[in-house]
Amino acid sequence: MDLHPKRRIFINKGDERFQIFSFRQEEDGSIYATSPTFADAKWISFRQEANGIVPITTEAIGGGKLSVHGSGITGVRNNDDPRGHQLRVKGNHLLNKATNEAGVRHLFTIFMDEPKYLPSSSPAFNRLSDYAMQANEDLRPFVLVFFAIPLGMKAVNFQFSLQEDEMNNIPNNFLGAHSFNLRHHSILWFAYRTKDMDKWPKYTHYSYQDGYHVPIFIGTGVQRFRLEFRKPQYSIVDGALSIDCSNE
Repeated sequence: MDLHPKRRIFINKGDERFQIFSFRQEEDGSIYATSPTFADAKWISFRQEANGIVPITTEAIGGGKLSVHGSGITGVRNNDDPRGHQLRVKGNHLLNKATNEAGVRHLFTIFMDEPKYLPSSSPAFNRLSDYAMQANEDLRPFVLVFFAIPLGMKAVNFQFSLQEDEMNNIPNNFLGAHSFNLRHHSILWFAYRTKDMDKWPKYTHYSYQDGYHVPIFIGTGVQRFRLEFRKPQYSIVDGALSIDCSNE
C-alpha cells in the first residue's frame, strides 16, 4: 500500500501539470490541506440557529490552511495566527484516540479557479508522493469533493447524481473519481460539472460542514452558483464501504 503522510496534488491542463493542493496527515489523524490560491479563497459555511440554518461567509484569510483535526473539529486559519481558527465546526472524528478507530467523513468541497501554479523548483512527480488527477480533454471549470476513508476497506462504492436539467450540454471532460493514500486514510475525490459552469470563478470557493453533510455547488449562470447539501448514507458489508451521495 502506497502510504505517504504528505502529498502534492496536480492536475493536467494540456501538456502541463499544475499543482492544486498539498495534503498532510499527522499521527493523531489530523488532516491539513492548502492550495496555491488559498490566500485569496472565499469560505462558505453554515450555523444552525433556532430560526434555521444561517449562512456564514468569510473573505480571504491570507496564506494558511484548512485543519480537520483527529477529534473532528474543523477550521481555517492564517499561518501567522496559530490560535485564530475561523469557521470552526465540530463533526465526525478522523481518529478516535480512545479506541484507535479511524472514521469516515466529508472533508471539503471546492469550486476552484483556473489552475495556474507550476512549482518551478520541484515540478510534478519530482517527489515519490506526488499525485496527479487526469482530465480527459481540455480542462474546464469543475467542482471537487473530498472524503476521508479509513485505510483497510476491501472496496469503496460511491454513488452521486445530479438532476437531469443540471447536466444538459455538459462537455465530456468529467474527471470521475479516484483516491490517494495518506497515513491513516485514503482520500476519495470525485469531480463533476453542471451546466452554467462555463467560466472559471474569479476566486476559489471552499465549503465544509460537520463531515456528515456534503456541500454541493450547482452552476446558475456566469460565475454564479447555488449551494445545496447532501447527507450521504454509509454502509459496510463484508469489508466494503458504500457511500450513497445521490440527489434525494
